[in-house]
Amino acid sequence: MRFGRFVGLGMLLVLLGTGTWVLARPVAPAPESTSGAQARLRALAPADVDVAAQTAAQADTLSDPITQTSVPPTVVDLRTIRPGQRDPNSQLDRWQRGEIDLDEHDGIISAIELQARKEAARQLPPDPEVQIAEDTDDQPSPSAPSLGIGFDSLDFTECCGGSGNVPPDPELAVGPNHIIAVVNVAFEIYDKNGTTLRAPTTFSSFFGSTCPSGVFDPNVLYDESADRFFMAIDQRNQSSRESNYCVAASQTSDPTGAWNLYVFDMNLSNSNNWMDYPHAGVGRDAIYMGGNMFSSSNSFVEARVWAFNKSQLYAGNNVQVVERGLNSSYDTPQPLELHGWNQGTWPSSGPHYFIGNYNYNGVTYGVLSWNDPFGANTLSQVGVVDLQAATGVTAGFPVDAPQSGGGTLDTGDVRPLDFVYRNGSAWTTMTIGCNPGGGTVNCVRWAEIDPASATVRQAGVLSSSGGHRYHPDLAVNACADMAVGYTQSSSSSFPSVYVTGRQNTTPPNTLESETRVKAGEINYTSFESGSPRRWGDYTGMTIDPDGQTFWYLGEYSKNTGTTQGRWGAYISSFSYAACSGGGNPTPTPTPPPGGNTVFADDFETNKGWTANPNGSDTATTGQWERGNPEDTNSSGPKQLGTTTSGQNDLVTGRLAGSSVGSHDIDGGVTSIRSPQITLPSSGNLVLTFNYYLAHLSNASSADFLRVKIQGNTTNTVFERLGSSTNVDAAWQSASVNLNSYAGQTITILIEAADAGSASLVEAAVDDVKITR
Repeated sequence: MRFGRFVGLGMLLVLLGTGTWVLARPVAPAPESTSGAQARLRALAPADVDVAAQTAAQADTLSDPITQTSVPPTVVDLRTIRPGQRDPNSQLDRWQRGEIDLDEHDGIISAIELQARKEAARQLPPDPEVQIAEDTDDQPSPSAPSLGIGFDSLDFTECCGGSGNVPPDPELAVGPNHIIAVVNVAFEIYDKNGTTLRAPTTFSSFFGSTCPSGVFDPNVLYDESADRFFMAIDQRNQSSRESNYCVAASQTSDPTGAWNLYVFDMNLSNSNNWMDYPHAGVGRDAIYMGGNMFSSSNSFVEARVWAFNKSQLYAGNNVQVVERGLNSSYDTPQPLELHGWNQGTWPSSGPHYFIGNYNYNGVTYGVLSWNDPFGANTLSQVGVVDLQAATGVTAGFPVDAPQSGGGTLDTGDVRPLDFVYRNGSAWTTMTIGCNPGGGTVNCVRWAEIDPASATVRQAGVLSSSGGHRYHPDLAVNACADMAVGYTQSSSSSFPSVYVTGRQNTTPPNTLESETRVKAGEINYTSFESGSPRRWGDYTGMTIDPDGQTFWYLGEYSKNTGTTQGRWGAYISSFSYAACSGGGNPTPTPTPPPGGNTVFADDFETNKGWTANPNGSDTATTGQWERGNPEDTNSSGPKQLGTTTSGQNDLVTGRLAGSSVGSHDIDGGVTSIRSPQITLPSSGNLVLTFNYYLAHLSNASSADFLRVKIQGNTTNTVFERLGSSTNVDAAWQSASVNLNSYAGQTITILIEAADAGSASLVEAAVDDVKITR
């Protein structure tokens, strides 16, 4: 969060009176003149970048270490904290009290340089090296990651206990049984089916007096090696010049229980400095973090990195923290985040790596290694990678993104947005401006890097004319398949959540087709005075500890019932059916024609499904049937008149009737069961199907769509729950691993219900398939 934007009105008047330009949140060296800006813009051309000279000049300018040791933690049981408590110092409250000014310049560099860079980006010529995105109209292609479950997460009305904050800056962490979503300035905990286990809770109520007021920029991680969760949030008090990093470590694998709470001083290097834009990553021996340091007048000082002894964090002991400064050519260092413990690919030795913006030009990014911070403490620069040369795409500064209905969005800058580890590679992504042929838009750039040598293994840029893509975040599964999520908008579309990716067999330097996961609902507005309105700094993608399932917390424009903040966060899962989650993967061999399908039903013919197979259904209308559905619409589509293939599907009451509620589910549960299916004893068994669950708003979350496998045991393998908000019908894809049923004879039981208070509920399923 650009915290410095919200300085007090009194300070603003003093600065204006002295003719000083107030920097909102600089994450680059101090403001330059127009000539200086143009000189740095010339660095956007590959021929002007002398990486070797930069590396030699800057490699030895890293600072001496600073070490601190914390006091013992405060222990809090989350179950004793009442959810939904107001954060009295959230952004909206402070604005209404007249403590902050939302009209001052909002940028990471001076207004002159900002406009010069955006104008230079708008003049970029068409670039033939840009990969043109293939939009599959909400239906993923076979080569794209398959959609799993999806559900709404926190939004503007839930972020602050009745107050408000813009933008959200969402991140998430996923363990074996829990999902934690964080935004400015609250968090919520779910199970893997999207059921809320912990209602939205403000960080101010969670930390209480442990962490001073004025928090922003949350972080959340899951440590696969320790089975623990880590949450943290930045804190700054401008008048007292406090700058702290407030940290919480779960005492067990259950994040709804007890946590160890710590507060670490971030301005030990200079009492006038404060830290912004923290990003954390799980390492072997520490939780590593990088951030930017600013002076009390909000001018950029340097980037710094920290190492928190994680074994001490988890044990609830005093925690040793080591801090190092980087040279002034760096900003926004991102620590590597390790994944692969359960697959046996977690690194057993070696340093921890960081990537950082280098010379803030959208071209060069420095790779650093930090070895044994609590012992030898060797921090060095591995090298500088040139991602413009690696992709062949000229990079411009991101420009303001349009949206349907007018108004533009501030989409940030060229900083790296993540740095994730898998199987010896480090992957990163960021937003750049590029010209795919129809003029400059915002584009997703990604790269796979060998961190030990600071060399690029592959990289690419994804874009399309007229479409703006921004705030990407990526993750990589055990098979070296990658998925990346981002926001996309255009002059004819609201800000929406999209995802794409690549398999390890995809041609190098390219991505597969993209899929819209959650459509924007409304023109985005906020209590900021006007365009461009800030969309945030980042979103959150991670990988499940199973090594197979991707989870993304994306941001979209949501009808929140207020014009003060129309943002919503949406959680969705994805997977590649060919990846079984094993370590040290090799490309999956192509099966012989027809040899990989165990069972398939597109419902164009009757293959023996049985409705109400146990005779215990309670639904009075809307029972499952095979047929050609008629569409119904109430505050949006509730039953689709289209299938994903052919003319027929399984649907809960295919007729529309005289009103939209004539044939929807009423009275309870309706079920339908497949014929018996004998599964082979070997192979990677995967169940895939298309589905939707649509309903009008209902205070109860008891409505559901469930898929069960009945073999030697009966287990629910998929569940989608209703919610309190209106949900339109939209076909989605799901994928379920059935390896635990290998060699068994099974049936598939599909259930749907209007099980809570009366509401309009419709469901459908199509194209059920089991492959090996």
